Amino acid sequence: MDNQEIYDLYVLQSKNVRRLKQVQKSLIKDINFYMQKNDSFQVEIKTKLLALLYCTISEAQFIQILHTPSGFSYTEITQIKNQRSITESWKLMIDLAMGKVGNWQDNDDLSSRRNKLHEIIKTYIEEPHGIRNKIAHGQWIHALNSNNTKENEEITQKISNLNVIDLTIWSEVHQYLALIIRDLVQSPQIGHHNNYWVNLVDLEQYLEESKDWTIEKRKERLKKKKKQHPTKPICKRADCD
Repeated sequence: MDNQEIYDLYVLQSKNVRRLKQVQKSLIKDINFYMQKNDSFQVEIKTKLLALLYCTISEAQFIQILHTPSGFSYTEITQIKNQRSITESWKLMIDLAMGKVGNWQDNDDLSSRRNKLHEIIKTYIEEPHGIRNKIAHGQWIHALNSNNTKENEEITQKISNLNVIDLTIWSEVHQYLALIIRDLVQSPQIGHHNNYWVNLVDLEQYLEESKDWTIEKRKERLKKKKKQHPTKPICKRADCD
């Protein structure tokens, strides 16, 4: 691929990502609606669909970031794509992006920041993909082990604990990660200092602020909102206002 082809693919994938985020917004709206109705069955369905969608957006955005204009070379793109898993591809993308700033292997500061990003990939990309794979293979309630011979109780519990709060946090963290990588590859010397560090600090602040968010608080907020803005009953009489 030449630079123009890389740019063209970036444009196409950006459109895919934007549409997927519209779908994500719609699903979250549906979940809020059914939470207000206390319809736990619909909340469960929509939440699992949202988890599947999160990983779909993650994979779509991975391709988008990978083809950032004036970012990775075609050789680097191919190398990243050829890793044995999506997680390893993300990690290599981080390493190559950090390498555009300096040699992270010989720089303790860069190495520390690189390791921090690898931790984020493990928590917000690798682990969600593991849950997504179980759901995608029909294991909506009880997860099975890799050989499908017995239950994987740990993953079963994670599936049971899925909620819109965690999925919202995952998504926001993913956006920060995308911004950080783009800053590193597009303007490594300027962006690294002016934007990368700012985004990383903002990410850490967001994680600190969101750690106390709970599904119970979301439900309570929705109840208050419903009381403040009650739904007007539908009237079919001719003399209704």
